[in-house]
Amino acid sequence: MANLETRLKTLVEQEAPAFELFLVSHTGTPAGFYRFYMDGEKPVTMNHLSSFTRHVSKKIDEGDFGDRKFTFEISTPGADKPISDLRQLPKHFGRTLEIETAEGTKLEAKLIALQGSELQLEEQIVLKGKKTESRPVQIAWENIKSATIKIIFN
Repeated sequence: MANLETRLKTLVEQEAPAFELFLVSHTGTPAGFYRFYMDGEKPVTMNHLSSFTRHVSKKIDEGDFGDRKFTFEISTPGADKPISDLRQLPKHFGRTLEIETAEGTKLEAKLIALQGSELQLEEQIVLKGKKTESRPVQIAWENIKSATIKIIFN
């Protein structure tokens, strides 16, 4: 299993840049089900992902991946999954992140900018009553345990 999984992962990583995608994570089972989660620096559409899946499928058909049957699936991580790659952040400028730092501190803050691997954020602090105040926050990506986009329904 590991050899096939490694070969599939290598293929997906090799072909992804041509579609402006990158591998975020992947899973595999002993039964031969492999799932690859892709993202891009720009929003990823279903049509774009379908084209990439067809391309990878064709490469698998042309290559030597053994006689053992397997299933592969390519998708995006989904809005509720934590951001796991720094390259995912630029398309989320202006959105609120729920962050837990490596030290265990939790905060909600709007992503303003990215300078290298440092996130420039704006946190809303509640003062007396309903009054709020903005506070700039800077956190290095390396110091973030998890970061998730806060889904807001209007």
